[in-house]
Amino acid sequence: MTLSLKQVELTNWSKSTHSACLVYPVRDLAGILEVFELARAGGYSVIPHGAGHSYTDAALNTGGVVLDLTPMRRILSWNPQQGVMCVEPGVTLQDMIQVAWKDGWWPVVTPSTPSVTIGGCTAMNVNGRNAFKCGPFGANILSLDIVLPSGELRTLSPAQEHNLFHAFVGSLGLLGVTTSITLQLQPLASGQVAVRRHSAAALEQIFAIFAQEEERSDFMEAWLDGFAMHDQLGRGHVTCATFSSSGQLTTTPFLSSIHPTSLEEFVFNMGATLVRPVLLPGVKMANQLNFWWGNRLKEQRDHLRNIIPYTFWPEPAFAAYHAIFTPGVETFQAFVPQENAPYVFEQLLHYSQQHGCSPLWCIIKRHRRDPFLLSYQVDGFSLELNYARSAHSTQQLLPVLQHMIAIVIDAGGRFYLAKDHYQTAAQYRQSIGDQTVETFLQFKQQFDPHLQLQSDLFRRLFQPAVR
Repeated sequence: MTLSLKQVELTNWSKSTHSACLVYPVRDLAGILEVFELARAGGYSVIPHGAGHSYTDAALNTGGVVLDLTPMRRILSWNPQQGVMCVEPGVTLQDMIQVAWKDGWWPVVTPSTPSVTIGGCTAMNVNGRNAFKCGPFGANILSLDIVLPSGELRTLSPAQEHNLFHAFVGSLGLLGVTTSITLQLQPLASGQVAVRRHSAAALEQIFAIFAQEEERSDFMEAWLDGFAMHDQLGRGHVTCATFSSSGQLTTTPFLSSIHPTSLEEFVFNMGATLVRPVLLPGVKMANQLNFWWGNRLKEQRDHLRNIIPYTFWPEPAFAAYHAIFTPGVETFQAFVPQENAPYVFEQLLHYSQQHGCSPLWCIIKRHRRDPFLLSYQVDGFSLELNYARSAHSTQQLLPVLQHMIAIVIDAGGRFYLAKDHYQTAAQYRQSIGDQTVETFLQFKQQFDPHLQLQSDLFRRLFQPAVR
């Protein structure tokens, strides 16, 4: 074998997990098969890896091989009449939008950055602000071409190999490697959305606004002040948006480079140096000002905004985020059924604050059930809490998060594995169900009997390490 692997230290997006892996980029199916053969010969496990935007250990494989799929970045076909696009797994959302935009089409489900790969979105079955209406990313996949560790090629779709399709999407790269994805996009009348922002003095008002806006909104998301306490616990804003037919599409959807310039990086690093010593009081003050300003405005009705900046955080914001939070961020995201969400979210916020762990920012979204085997979504709401990470705070936070995980599981809740690395195998089984885990492991036994596809997450949640 002439193939060589390079050992690289990888981190997840939030910098909360590090992993020494053997990384190999591949450009085609032949490269994938060659890596599988080399890994088998050397006794290594393999996991596919995209742009690295998971917050957890889902695409890390300590001591094993990481299959870098980002060079597989061709758009294989595009039908502008039907809005159907077929892409390789390394194609990003930005790549897709650059092609589809001019013909009036838009991805149905989008996370907060356009730099994620379509393969990564498929593996994690990502969701967006329209999860209550459109479900997860996989709901709009028409078909997948995959290769199994044995080298066998298969085409999956909701109609063809139905059960395997719904097990594969959201399977964290543990059943096979995707070589192409065919997606249905949605028509875009204009590049604008009509945005409405409602202020809420406490958590119960947040839920009331969601109920009021659900029927007429295409997108909904709430921001909470994680430092507000007592009768103001859960105060914040709910931002809702509806696709607008007003306005015209711009020629180029992304008007600036996705990567910050050297000058921007210098400014971010200098600013971060000044901010870090006063980070917590600074965030607390910023939250107060944000709530005060939104409350002063009361309601914004049908304010037109370009869908690109509404949907995606600008890349300089992510660069500033990483500059400020050098040790990383701990993220906790719980999905709780509708009838339990108000009480459970109040419990979580109160318990976190009570133990000296006030979240820097908090997000609530509305969700619905879906048919995918490892689905994390429930007919209810998710609460995302984000904490600054340090050696001291992590030790303080760990028992708090473990208790919060137990609260969520007792309420019938689940967790999104792209943003959770604290669950144990027992807790995961409690949340998603023994039968679901056993069904997944049966698929694993059938299509990867030698357990060649593994990750740090697989060994943490599904079984002990196998070498």
